[in-house]
Amino acid sequence: TTECDRLMVAVLADIAGVKDIQFLASQQFKAKSKELANLSAHALVNGDQKTFSFEASGFTGDIGFAVVETTDDDAILDKVADLLPEMVAGKRENNLQCLFLAVVNIVKLKSQLLLCGPTEKALATAAFGGEISEDGMLMDLGKRVSRKKDYIPVITRTIKAGWSRPKDMKRGLSTVSLDKLGTLTVDPNDPMSKVERVGSILQASVSPQMKEFREMMSTRDFGETGDDEKKMETDETLVIG
Repeated sequence: TTECDRLMVAVLADIAGVKDIQFLASQQFKAKSKELANLSAHALVNGDQKTFSFEASGFTGDIGFAVVETTDDDAILDKVADLLPEMVAGKRENNLQCLFLAVVNIVKLKSQLLLCGPTEKALATAAFGGEISEDGMLMDLGKRVSRKKDYIPVITRTIKAGWSRPKDMKRGLSTVSLDKLGTLTVDPNDPMSKVERVGSILQASVSPQMKEFREMMSTRDFGETGDDEKKMETDETLVIG
């Protein structure tokens, strides 16, 4: 937030007759969070997603990084079973090497990172070193809340320092055929024309693919754990696009 931003808020508040800016902001955040809870997995994964291109000695390719900002992170994290298949499908459709989704609580200023595969888990472990949930699909990013300041620079430094996929790492759900990951449809009964993915074999939590994936992700052997922010503070960034 810049001084210019603060000045404009003050001017607009005066014009609109707003006496309590913080209260208005809190009400806006609550309204946004309520709307987010009703969005489809496709909308949550793709609504605020950016792609970053890398070319380094150990890793070359595109990484997608999506962010969901909310005052009620539990409402979003309760949708992990729906978000995961959407992330896998989006990763394949957009030819991404990795796809992350950070769920940020903008009130408590904390975030969780959703990991949709072993490559994501290995890279996040090397970059952030956060505590990972028992099922291996969520990493606690603590007070990191900004894609621009906290997420991408750390990932960039890790890749630039020579990170590469562990040679003996098993393949994740990206091995599933694209035609089995479902298709996008528009809900004809939804007034907002909600877009949803239907027909994915991953949407059934008891499917053999999901069972094998959960067992693989719950293992702890994904490379060394470390906080890259402390190890590589002086490195330059490598983000190309």
